[in-house]
Amino acid sequence: MYFEEFFVGQRFELNPVTLTNDDIYDFASRFDPQPIHIDQEYSEQSAFGGIIASGFHTVSIIWGEWIRANRFGKEIIVGTGMDYIRWTAPVRALDTLYTNVEIIETTPSPKGKRGMVVLKFTSTNQDDQDVLHMQGSAYLKMQ
Repeated sequence: MYFEEFFVGQRFELNPVTLTNDDIYDFASRFDPQPIHIDQEYSEQSAFGGIIASGFHTVSIIWGEWIRANRFGKEIIVGTGMDYIRWTAPVRALDTLYTNVEIIETTPSPKGKRGMVVLKFTSTNQDDQDVLHMQGSAYLKMQ
């Protein structure tokens, strides 16, 4: 989608994603090998009472679903950052994540031919409990 096709208040729903034990372990062992994510015995003694997914895994899953939804298409120029990330509840194996994306800002570039879109992601689990809030931005081509 081109910059002009996005508007403040526009919403998108992403496909739900269910995590498995293997998903959590595989990601954490490579990218966030903390005991809370990979050591069953340790994690059972923690405040969480078991293995939880890495927050960065959750972010990666949601971003991946956004990209697979192909809303930016070939009109994306570059992502400019993630300005806000909050993990509000643990994500566990067999949790299903549901994500809504809202356009919260659109700003044409003074240089022309592109504009910045700011997106707010809100993810909940199967119990409708918030698990992730984040904002990201990207430059998109104009028509």
